[in-house]
Amino acid sequence: MYVVVIGMGQVGRHVLRTLEYERHGVVAIDADPDVMREVEEHHDVATLVGYGASPKVLREARAHEADLVVAVTDHDEVNMLAALAAKRMGCKRVIARIQGDAWATCTDESGVEYGFLGVDVTLNPRVLLAQEIAKIARSHGALEVIDLAADRIELVKMKLDKNSRMLHKQLAKLQMPPNTLVALIVRDGEVFVPGGADHLLPDDQAYIVGLPSNILAAEDLFSAQREARRVAIVGGGVVGKALAKPLVRDGARVTIIEKDRERAEALAGTLEGVTVVHGDGTNLALLLEEEIGRSDLFAAVSHEDEVNLMACLLAHRAGVARTVALCHRPDYTDIYRQLGVDVVLSPRLVASDHVLRYSRQTDVKRLTALEDGKAEVLELVVGDTSPVVGIPMKSQQLNWPRGALICAILGRERVIIPRGDDVIQAGDTVIVLATRSAIKRVSLLFRPRLAS
Repeated sequence: MYVVVIGMGQVGRHVLRTLEYERHGVVAIDADPDVMREVEEHHDVATLVGYGASPKVLREARAHEADLVVAVTDHDEVNMLAALAAKRMGCKRVIARIQGDAWATCTDESGVEYGFLGVDVTLNPRVLLAQEIAKIARSHGALEVIDLAADRIELVKMKLDKNSRMLHKQLAKLQMPPNTLVALIVRDGEVFVPGGADHLLPDDQAYIVGLPSNILAAEDLFSAQREARRVAIVGGGVVGKALAKPLVRDGARVTIIEKDRERAEALAGTLEGVTVVHGDGTNLALLLEEEIGRSDLFAAVSHEDEVNLMACLLAHRAGVARTVALCHRPDYTDIYRQLGVDVVLSPRLVASDHVLRYSRQTDVKRLTALEDGKAEVLELVVGDTSPVVGIPMKSQQLNWPRGALICAILGRERVIIPRGDDVIQAGDTVIVLATRSAIKRVSLLFRPRLAS
């Protein structure tokens, strides 16, 4: 696949690294010569210095021959112009990131719009991030919630504390709800796909996959928390506003703390069912006065990372059970977690993840990176001549690689979390979770057999 990536910020670099690792042909474009020199030093890709929306630059990048053009600069208008120009030149698919306040309504509530002004896919990472937090609020203590296969499968991340009743038990002996399983364990920063003889230990983080109707019951085995009925939000920008709406629809009591008076007054006039407080989210006296400690979930989603971190730490001190912080610098996320923030989300990583989902060829429908790319979730469509067709899961003939797990099999009339006797059929969609080292071997298993 030949891809042109415009904008070498953190989103563009993350997309570039992944596509380079998969050995796609990539051209990187940025207007800053210093940035491009750094790209040349660390990546084996073609580079161009220039204005990404310029037809001249796009012609030099051979955008008319590209399978995909990804426009992810920090300027929405540049992204839209670049995507439209590339599409007009003949590029097969174009993706543009738009995230400013003026563009907040240009995608639907999912944060994704198809065909907007002729662009194949437009993504608003701030709205996407709000949707991520809303899913966490609906969960029973999950740190991450990922919908797969058009919401027919759900993947959630749970943390085990020292009092968890799931500790020190063999996974094979856990009485998990039907159609759920522990798919991945994160321990001391390392990830592995567990076997039936493995045990869960304190401070482990477990990814559980299952049918949405059963996943809450699985979460209840790992956590005593329930869905958030009272939610406090610091920051009334695009993220805060987009987050408040679904929470109110779900029946939660929502409070937004906004420092800017004009914005606070505008929010109070447009958001029904939301209490808007004009004030500083890092003012402990204000948090105590507003009884923020009674909140089930506290989300700090302002434009300032320092404010989000401090607000979450103060919210914990006030008694909040679960905190979420928006962090614009992905390299700081581990520090936030070490300091006690429960969930740390980066709009740049959210954007990168979604761009990569839409950059795959037809046999891989979607991809989600886990734990900074240490593991990935793939959705693959099984062809008639794929080597996996007709072989039971437990058969050694399948030659399934270590570090990979078939999490779900989806057909037209069935959705199953597979067991040993289950068989993959041609036309099925298969959800696979794999550590990075196992991905290539998984892909080989799903390639069609060559004709003899």
